[in-house]
Amino acid sequence: MTEASAFSAESSKVNATKSRLFRWLRHGSLMLGLLIFVTVIVMAVFAPLLAPYDPYLQSLPARFTPPVWLPGGGWEHPLGTDQLGRDYLSRIIYGAQISLSIGVGTAIVSGIIGTFIGVCAGYFGGKVDSVAMFVITARLAMPVILVALAVVALAGSSLTVVMLTLGFLLWDRFALVIRATTIQLRSSEFVTAAELQGASVLQIIGHEILPNLLNNLIVVATLEMAQAMILEAALSFLGLGVPAPLPSWGLMISEGKASILFEPWLITIPGVFLFALVLGTNLLGDGLRDVMSPHGRN
Repeated sequence: MTEASAFSAESSKVNATKSRLFRWLRHGSLMLGLLIFVTVIVMAVFAPLLAPYDPYLQSLPARFTPPVWLPGGGWEHPLGTDQLGRDYLSRIIYGAQISLSIGVGTAIVSGIIGTFIGVCAGYFGGKVDSVAMFVITARLAMPVILVALAVVALAGSSLTVVMLTLGFLLWDRFALVIRATTIQLRSSEFVTAAELQGASVLQIIGHEILPNLLNNLIVVATLEMAQAMILEAALSFLGLGVPAPLPSWGLMISEGKASILFEPWLITIPGVFLFALVLGTNLLGDGLRDVMSPHGRN
């Protein structure tokens, strides 16, 4: 009887795993977003192997070479060259590193800040919650792009400054989601049992609360990554993002705007890649929300 029960339990686990895997695979937008996101990660990680040229190498005689599908283009530079003769394909590939660095770095910084505020507000409640909500409301009242422009203009444009600035401005969604989830977990039976066993506040938060926030953190992080990439591109377009000659997609769009009437592909190509990455990240986050939540959409 014991062996039969063990076999039945093992079979249930296998069936549950298969059902979860099937739910992931049949979620079309999740798979599309994951494919796009993984492709960009591969581009960023293996950029030295995939890029045909040094992204900073200039060749003035080859400047404004059109892409291969336009008259005058060739396979020597499949995506053409920019105003300084730099290979556009190489700069696009290396630009994936900038976008992912900004997205991941911003999500980490904002996630730490937002999780701390949200957990404190949701777990302790009362005056702590009131103060946290006041801070969140004050943050929501600030226009992100204007504050980011002011900070970057004063501190100087660099990859680290942009990443930290966006991280300190985009934590509100983390805080709100984590606060709401922590309030629900605070009254759960396993938290009450831990309190009755004499566990400290730090032990309860570290062992009972935070592990159950992981799914929400992953979903919010993907959405914040997409927003951070758009804001970085906007800052770079305005000349206050990552400094030249870094191959940022937003900076490439900014550099190409002077030739938009004669070489529109200088803006179109990095714009398409940026659009695809942001779309893929949003689809990934939306899909993860669906498959990780028992009440999510199918």
